[in-house]
Amino acid sequence: MMYPEKLKIVGMCALIVSMIVLLVGGCAGSKRSEDTTAAAPQPEPAAAPISDDELSYRNDPLAEAASTPEVSFAAADPGDSELFGRSFENAPPMIPHAVEDLLPITTEDNECLGCHLPEEAADVGATSVPASHLYDIRRGESLTGIAGANYNCTLCHAPQATAPELVPNNFTPEFRSEESKTSSNLLDTLNEGVE
Repeated sequence: MMYPEKLKIVGMCALIVSMIVLLVGGCAGSKRSEDTTAAAPQPEPAAAPISDDELSYRNDPLAEAASTPEVSFAAADPGDSELFGRSFENAPPMIPHAVEDLLPITTEDNECLGCHLPEEAADVGATSVPASHLYDIRRGESLTGIAGANYNCTLCHAPQATAPELVPNNFTPEFRSEESKTSSNLLDTLNEGVE
């Protein structure tokens, strides 16, 4: 008969100890969360919206062309204009001639290739597309024609234009060789330093 009585007492003691542990643990936990909250950085106030005038280098509304700088594109026929230098080694060269009659470039018609494919370039005195344009870089395969990623020439090559500098630029390119100033060796250097 004494056994159930002792069991009740042990059970009551276990209950009391559990409540004390929960109470102490809960207080310690709330203390920790208070400390964490106090240490958290306060969010910065929201920035004021940027107006269209502030987005433009001209400091004028973007939708207005009132003070747009005068720009003139090369009007010379292919082969008759002066070439601009490359911006940096392996940079896509700028197009030195008028492009109005050559655009748009579509999957069925790319007028640029009539002069710039390797087999045509030498005959007409044009710059040939580099080896990287005749190579599938993802698959590591040489191609017989222009790679799909290089088909739309004007994604990388822009027509030369005379335009005022809106932002001063004192960048001077450094070329590793004289040849790299006028031609691309991108395919040779893609994996340079990779083992």
